[in-house]
Amino acid sequence: MLSSNSIKTPAPANKHNTVAQTSTPFSKHTMQKAIGMLNYLALHTRPDIMFTTNLLSQFVIKPTMSHWNLVKHLLRYLNGTQGLGLHYTKTQQHKGELVGWEDADYTTSLVTKKSHSGYLIMFLGNPISWTTKKQSIEAQSTTKVEFVSMNKCSKEVRWLSHLITSLGINLKVPTLKNNNTGAITISNEAQLNPNSKHIEVRFQYLRDLVRKNLLKVQHVPTNDMVSDVLTKALGMVRHAQATKMLKLTYPDKATEG
Repeated sequence: MLSSNSIKTPAPANKHNTVAQTSTPFSKHTMQKAIGMLNYLALHTRPDIMFTTNLLSQFVIKPTMSHWNLVKHLLRYLNGTQGLGLHYTKTQQHKGELVGWEDADYTTSLVTKKSHSGYLIMFLGNPISWTTKKQSIEAQSTTKVEFVSMNKCSKEVRWLSHLITSLGINLKVPTLKNNNTGAITISNEAQLNPNSKHIEVRFQYLRDLVRKNLLKVQHVPTNDMVSDVLTKALGMVRHAQATKMLKLTYPDKATEG
């Protein structure tokens, strides 16, 4: 793959995890080995490939050539971005800030009908934690999908705020950012209304944090959602924007900045 032509995105835009049932079987050992290495990279230094790697990891038991072709697509992207890495900066602009960016994609899986959740946590304007995974429930609406995902993100934000303050670092009230107005409305409700009573008690941790002023929920436009890259395959322009927002850059450009 070192001599392959590079491409601009980890996966074809809007590619969902479904392939033809007649696709030719592929080596399980080779697939598992490749996904294991890609997963390590995604978890530690390359959040831009997190979604694609997580998507492909669902097929390591019975992989097909279609799945392997997607792996090769991802490898071509990595081949062309070998020098790309996280660039951490210190600025007064984000002093005391702990911010969670959350996103969910409704029924990402066309097979299981389950959605994908993804979130990114930034401390002082720099990414320190990120993840993406398929939701365990089959939600009935985009609002519930987003609220469930926000609830998970709020737990990570709360844990990190405990850790950071235990080190003697002062924090502002943490913020959770999302683009779904319905989910944000539910988060800020003092009591559940008839339209939101279907959301189980186990997903009410977020509302409790907001009520106690331990977390603020803020709406942001969809185009400003950096966590989009953790829940869906983006086109070239949106992926490039997300990569920049993730603080991923090349060493020479980081030095210039």
